[in-house]
Amino acid sequence: MPVQGGNAIDHGFAYAGMAADGQTANDVSKLNTGSANIPYGYGVVSDGDNGAVLPTDTSTAADFVGIVKRELNRAYTASEVFGAQVDRDMTVRTAGVIYATARVAVAKDDPVYLVVGDGTGSNQGQFSNVAGTGPTAAVLIPGAKWVSSADAAALAKISLVIGG
Repeated sequence: MPVQGGNAIDHGFAYAGMAADGQTANDVSKLNTGSANIPYGYGVVSDGDNGAVLPTDTSTAADFVGIVKRELNRAYTASEVFGAQVDRDMTVRTAGVIYATARVAVAKDDPVYLVVGDGTGSNQGQFSNVAGTGPTAAVLIPGAKWVSSADAAALAKISLVIGG
């Protein structure tokens, strides 16, 4: 017998770090070598041979590895950030289309900038379509573009064409 009554499930159309479609993509495994969980859908930079961390004010576009892919195979405490856990492996999308939260309003085909900040604030790892200044200073990611439009703080698709 089908479920009847007041059971309503409202799944979002997408989530940060979710693969956007079935196009060819490349994902790599990296170790979160930082000191905090990295939210899904954030950009990470290289940290040693096998590690990745959120960017800092000294990070460059050449340090960019990719975007942390959403995974549902981890257990979290109520106080933890839902993302790649410290000292654990994570999946990072290096090529393909993935959902991320836009810091500002973006339009389809806009360039993608990774926020590295100036050492203050908590914007590191987020994405924009402008270089920004101060805590929202960002570096242009070559070969990446927004492939959907979105308002600030909304989900949009980013296409990465940077290899693996």
